[in-house]
Amino acid sequence: MPDYLQISVSTVKDLLQYFTDRSKSADNLRNNILREFRDNLKLLEHRNKAGVNSIALLQKLSVDAIGKAYADNYKFDKLCEGPKQLPASLIMHKAQQKYVGWTATQFIYNIEGRINDLHNLPNLYSDLQTAPINLALRLDNLYYQLLLFGLFISKKS
Repeated sequence: MPDYLQISVSTVKDLLQYFTDRSKSADNLRNNILREFRDNLKLLEHRNKAGVNSIALLQKLSVDAIGKAYADNYKFDKLCEGPKQLPASLIMHKAQQKYVGWTATQFIYNIEGRINDLHNLPNLYSDLQTAPINLALRLDNLYYQLLLFGLFISKKS
């Protein structure tokens, strides 16, 4: 069972490089989706650093490529290079057990929903620091879900 410690900086860098390398194909929708995931992961790496403007971070998270792909009826399962359902071997924490068996389409739908929910928070609460939400946990959950999704679509077998 993978451990959070095994998802080290080098693994994250490898995953970011994977997104960059795979976003140079003839499939423009795929390229845009992978670049968007790479950019969102890079942003979320700063989520717990002191002095980060939470509202700016939330506004920079993007789902534009996903929306365009939905509009063009893109088949998200084409993103996977290996199995079409998440294997249990990639689960990093017992809280992620619910993702076992998920397809790329389910991940995309869930990730898009989480980002849209995060976009709405500054409109709902004037001060995110005193709001009755745990923003740090929500950002952590999104970050680890993006990592898990990246590991899933990059797994060859």
